[in-house]
Amino acid sequence: MFEILRMGCACKHDSSFVLDVPQGFEGYLALFVKTPAFFQIGDTVTSVEPDTFILYDVGAPLCYGADGTDYINDWILFTCTEPLDAETAVRFNELIPIGAQINLSQYFRLIADCYYRETHSPTAGLLIRAMLAEVFTVQAELAAADLPHYRELLDLRRKIYAQPGKDWNLKYMAQLLSLSMPYLHALYKKAFGTTCMADVIRSRMEQAQQYLRNPGMTIEETAFACGYSSSVHFSRQFKQQIGCSPQSWRKKEKIGSIQES
Repeated sequence: MFEILRMGCACKHDSSFVLDVPQGFEGYLALFVKTPAFFQIGDTVTSVEPDTFILYDVGAPLCYGADGTDYINDWILFTCTEPLDAETAVRFNELIPIGAQINLSQYFRLIADCYYRETHSPTAGLLIRAMLAEVFTVQAELAAADLPHYRELLDLRRKIYAQPGKDWNLKYMAQLLSLSMPYLHALYKKAFGTTCMADVIRSRMEQAQQYLRNPGMTIEETAFACGYSSSVHFSRQFKQQIGCSPQSWRKKEKIGSIQES
C-alpha cells in the first residue's frame, strides 16, 4: 500500500540549484529530471540529459542539481508497506534514461491530480505502482522490441492499475487488443512475467486495503468498489492474497492505529 508524503510537478529552480541531503529521506523518492542535471552517487558524479529517472531508496544519500542551466523536475516522496522490489524489478539509486519511450510527465500529473483532489483515494498509489512497473520494463522493452503488441500490453497494464474496480476479465481484455484469449495470456506473461488476471487481482487488493481503512465502508461496499459482484468471492480472494479475512485485516489495522497514537 502506497502513501504519498509530498510531491511536486514541473518544479523549477535556477542554474545554482543543488540538493544535498546525506542522510536521505524517510521515504522513497521518485525523481524525473526534465533538464540537464548532475547526480552524485557514491563517489561518482554524472551529468545526465533531460528525461532521466531515478528511484532513491529510503535513507539513500541525495546529491543532485542543475548542470549549467535552469533545473526542472517532477518528484514524489512516498512510502510503501510492501518491499518495492518484491513484485517489480526496481533498481534503486540508478540513473535511467527514459527519452520518449514513456510519458512520465503524464503519470506525475495524473498522480498529482488524484493526490490533491482525493486525499484518501487509492488511485494515486495504484498509478505509482503502474508507473514504476513501466519504468523498470524500459530495458525489457528494448530487449523485447520484437514482441508483438508490446506497447498495447503496456497500455493495458497501466489501465488495470489505474482502474482496478473495472470489470476486467480475460475476454474483455482480449477484445480490447483484438487478440485471442490464449494469445493475450501468453504475450502478457512473456512481457511482464505475470498474467493479466494476476495484475487485476493485485491492483484490487491494493485498492481494497485502502478502502478497508475507512470505517464507514462495509465489506460489501468495499467488494463492489473493487470490482467484485460478490462479497463472498472478494473475502475468499482477499484471504488467499493477503493471508487473513478483510474483517481481520481491518481489525489489525485499527489496533495498530490506536497503538501508534
